[in-house]
Amino acid sequence: MERTKQRYKAIYELHDYEEEIACIYIGQKLLASISRVGHHMIERRTILLRTTPFLIAGLIVFVVYLAVFVDISEMIQVIREINLQIYFLAASLVILETTFFTLTWQYLLVPLSVKVPLKRVFMYVWIGIFADLLIPAESVSGEVVKAYLMSKEPETNTGKVVASLVSQRILGTIATILTLFLGFLALLTLDYSMSGLMLQILLSVILVSALAFCFLLVICVKRQWTERLIGAVMHLAKYVSRGRFEPERFQARIMDGLRSFYQSFKTFGSHPSRLLRPVVFYILTWLASISTVFFVFMSIGYLQPNIPTLLLKISIINTLMIAVKSIPIGVPAEVGLADIAMTTLFILFAIPANISAAATVLTRILTVWLRFFIGFVAVQWLGLRNLIGSGIFGKTKNEV
Repeated sequence: MERTKQRYKAIYELHDYEEEIACIYIGQKLLASISRVGHHMIERRTILLRTTPFLIAGLIVFVVYLAVFVDISEMIQVIREINLQIYFLAASLVILETTFFTLTWQYLLVPLSVKVPLKRVFMYVWIGIFADLLIPAESVSGEVVKAYLMSKEPETNTGKVVASLVSQRILGTIATILTLFLGFLALLTLDYSMSGLMLQILLSVILVSALAFCFLLVICVKRQWTERLIGAVMHLAKYVSRGRFEPERFQARIMDGLRSFYQSFKTFGSHPSRLLRPVVFYILTWLASISTVFFVFMSIGYLQPNIPTLLLKISIINTLMIAVKSIPIGVPAEVGLADIAMTTLFILFAIPANISAAATVLTRILTVWLRFFIGFVAVQWLGLRNLIGSGIFGKTKNEV
């Protein structure tokens, strides 16, 4: 009887000892994870601190512009009389636009056998938008971030992901060219008198967009040219890094990615019907983008001279702004410079200065700061999901 008691006592002590080891293990893992999260938070805080001076400088430049060219008191009065219900509808269109944009990318990934849940693609899109706004290289930063995040998914080929992103960029370039060209023809049909400056801006952006489209088309068709371009970039990187960067280490991976990239475009070419849904959703994305600005004007009660003409002006200016914002100018979210450009374009289209400035401020609140906030939340959620998904909370004693 005494032996049995001692045996049970030893078992309980061993059980307690195992529990203690498990707690220590989980505690160490948790501390390590918290340390990594803290490190990432410090990095994000550092990026924010570095970009803050640019944001402040951009805002100061915009305020100076308003003080010189706009009656600020009249602009504030226009904003005070805003219809909040219509403005909230414009805000919902921003989210709807991002949803359509996500569906465009999703249906470009599906034919390439890249199977990622839609909710995860949606989160990656918001994180890409956040990167676009935060990092002053909006023409590439969002795509790079999305490609990186998607490449971390299981059984995902980076070459196919890049092909889907390039295809989406081609759709955007085609939409830009068609909108500006058809808008220009419509203005001529309506016998609308444009200033010489406005005409020069419109034709210049059409020309640059056409050149960008040709460049993307060449990349998709001419594999040898693309390989030479990548080789030149690699050699330049090696020269700039003074030999610290060794492109030879990535040669096999790059070649494999290129092979998948061009196979993806062959898939689209052999089954063009698979592009129907992406095209439809991108058209809806474009319409939602234009409608956002239109509802901002509606919220401040400006529908002059008539709705069709105002929609035409908004379509052209919104497209011009998308094209301009795709150029990396070194300022996060192009704060200040993009605001000045949008206000000036509205004024050049004979919209009163106070209305133009108010519409710009209200539009940028939605297209920049609302997106920035949602993207920031998506970044934090991704970090939290990775922490939970690390598996430290699911360890059992037998795994210790």
